[in-house]
Order: sequence, then structure tokens, then C-alpha cells
Amino acid sequence: MRRGLSARLRESLAGFRSLLTFLTIIPAGGEFNLAPRHFYWTPLIGLIEGLLSTPPLLISRPIGVALAVALMYIINGFQHMDGFLDFGEVLLTGRRGEEAVRVLKDPHRGAFALALGLIDLVLVYSSVSSMGKVAMVTLPIAESSAAYAMFMTAHLGKPGESGVGKLFVMGSKGGVNLALSTIIYLVSTAAVPLIYHWDLPTLILLVPVSLLTAIVVALLVTRLSNLRLGFVNGDVLGFSFESSKVTLLVIYSIMIYAASLS
Repeated sequence: MRRGLSARLRESLAGFRSLLTFLTIIPAGGEFNLAPRHFYWTPLIGLIEGLLSTPPLLISRPIGVALAVALMYIINGFQHMDGFLDFGEVLLTGRRGEEAVRVLKDPHRGAFALALGLIDLVLVYSSVSSMGKVAMVTLPIAESSAAYAMFMTAHLGKPGESGVGKLFVMGSKGGVNLALSTIIYLVSTAAVPLIYHWDLPTLILLVPVSLLTAIVVALLVTRLSNLRLGFVNGDVLGFSFESSKVTLLVIYSIMIYAASLS
């Protein structure tokens, strides 16, 4: 019994390393085939991405924020932004079915995708900038929440017929994977504010807002993907991540501004 549990734990940790290698530029090692089966680790990986992005916030605000935002995209190798642009263009063109799939697979960026990417960058930069040093806490939480939304989109979505995204969608199924990812996400979300000694009322407000936003974005993206494409693939997962992140950063900045007025 103990030996079996130890073997499962070693495999889970190996899966975490594989997923970290696949989702980021961090060379953690591991075999790719383990990554989809342990997709539930993704909220912790999002938290790590966010924590690694925050050090520049300690220097002067304009350049510090710019460097932090740049690090966010560099650390994950622009994977999520790529999906955000591809599926965002599908939504903006209004195409469905096979026509939508052709737009999704078109390697050339259209005006819709470029405009959407610019809007995303402006909102992310302005939100982080408006929060000042508080972003040291909110940025990792936003990244972890975005990763959880990506997992939920995979869990709720229909897999495509082929592609790497299909492996992650299939790997996210099952109640055990959902429970594991949710627990990892909630612990990740609560850990950072506690480290920075945030008060309990703020924590009680922050966790439900983050969780609810991640779930709503996942439900909405899954619905849109089913209507437009008929399935969820890697680009849709990237769109879910980036949409959830920018939404939460905007919400956090509004909450902080409202708190400053009281």
C-alpha cells in the first residue's frame, strides 16, 4: 500500500516537472507524455509564472511594470497569447464550423488578431501599473486563476479529433483531476496573500472573486468554442488563460481603487 502510494506520488511529481517544461521556458525535465495526465498541476505552474514575473515591480513603476508584463509572456513562451490571438480572431470574424477552423489554422495574423492583442497588452499593463506594489500579490493570483480557468475549459470542453490540445482535454477529465486541480488552485490563491500578511477579510473577498471569475470565463469560453468550432483545442485553452488573466487584473485594479476611496 505504502509502496503504491509512493509510486503514484513520484509519478505525479514527474508529471509536474513535465508540465512545467511544456508550459514554460523552464527546463524542468520530464517526459511529455506525463504532462497531459497531470494537467491538474497547472494552477501551481501559473502561480510560479506569476511569482517569477513580480521582482521588476520593486523598481520604478513605468519600467518595472513593463518588465514584469514582458516576463509574464516570456516565461510561458507566448503560448497563451498565441492561442488568444488565434481563437480571438475566430470570434471576431463570426465564422463557424469548417470556416472557423480554417481561420484558426491560418498562420497569418489578421487585423482583428493584432487589435485584440494590443487591447490585451494595454489592459494588462494599465491594470498592473494602477495597483503599484500590491501587484506583487495580485499578479501571481491572477496567473494561477488563469491557469485554473484553462484547466476548467479543458475539463468542460469537447476534445478535437487530433492535436496536442486533445491530449490535455482528455487528461483533464474525471472528478479526481477536477478535485486535485481545485485544491491546488485554492491553496495557491490563499498562500500568497498569507505570505504577505494580508488581513483575513481581504483574503475572504479575494479568493471567491478569483474562483468565480475563473469559472465564469471557463464556462463562457467553452460555450463559445463549442458553438464556433465544435471542440476545445490548445488555442482555445490559451484564449481562456489570457482572457481570465486580463479580466481578473482589471477587476483587482477596480477593487483596489474602490478600497482607496473608502
